[in-house]
Amino acid sequence: MLSRFSYNQNRILWAAETNPGLIRSRNEDYYIARPAFGLWVLCDGLGGHAKGALASRVCAETIAGQIIRGKPLEQAIQISHEAVSRLGQGEPGHSGRPCSTFAALLIEKRKWTVAWVGDTRVWLFEKKRIRQITKDHTVIRKLLDWDIITEEEATVHPDRHKVTKAVGMGDEHLAIGMRKGKWHPDQVFVLGTDGMAFRDEPDVLSNILSNTVNPDQIVDELSHASLTAGGKDNFTIAVVGRSLKNSFIRNAVIKSREMWNRQLQMNGIFQPAGS
Repeated sequence: MLSRFSYNQNRILWAAETNPGLIRSRNEDYYIARPAFGLWVLCDGLGGHAKGALASRVCAETIAGQIIRGKPLEQAIQISHEAVSRLGQGEPGHSGRPCSTFAALLIEKRKWTVAWVGDTRVWLFEKKRIRQITKDHTVIRKLLDWDIITEEEATVHPDRHKVTKAVGMGDEHLAIGMRKGKWHPDQVFVLGTDGMAFRDEPDVLSNILSNTVNPDQIVDELSHASLTAGGKDNFTIAVVGRSLKNSFIRNAVIKSREMWNRQLQMNGIFQPAGS
């Protein structure tokens, strides 16, 4: 099983999966979940760059290690940038240096912080609506912002996979994308690398989250869709939501009980009232 599913002390329910896909022999994605510290990190080693799998692992493990040591998220990311940059020392030119995109979710008490570099994304689902928290650091995003190309042209553009920022790319201070907000009981976060299905179809993502009762099932649906679409790239998906007081999770419990009771009835087993 590639999925992981757990509660933590803060009553957070989550699931995650990383998968090489159907074409590539190596998985250059890497994720770390540290729910006890309210942290989830997804990294994607850049295809075509040397040691991409190592870069993504060093990126994730360094960020997590620094958070556990009590460092602020932004400082942890800068330390990760330095660590990944050291992997490329001695490499001929920037094109051969190990690099990684990443997205991180950090939940502290009643606040959340999302940080990212590159095109690994984070979405927030609440009040039956989904919105993308991150903004890609890519050539395509710049061309769209400058109205040089259309959304339709972006899907087939030859530079659609080129990022403009990555951990380990460049020698200077890394410019990080960051967003912050209040942590509410009914919020659900979805994190995904660029091989995840429906990344550019928010209506489809919203429908899946509206009609699926727990993070494990959401990850299963998105994983199945990513493979069904051809599985041309590695993909990593994480879904994080508040449990117990969260109606998203409460509905999962109710539906699970309903399914259990129906199964008992089909098998002719008496189910006591109120159980």
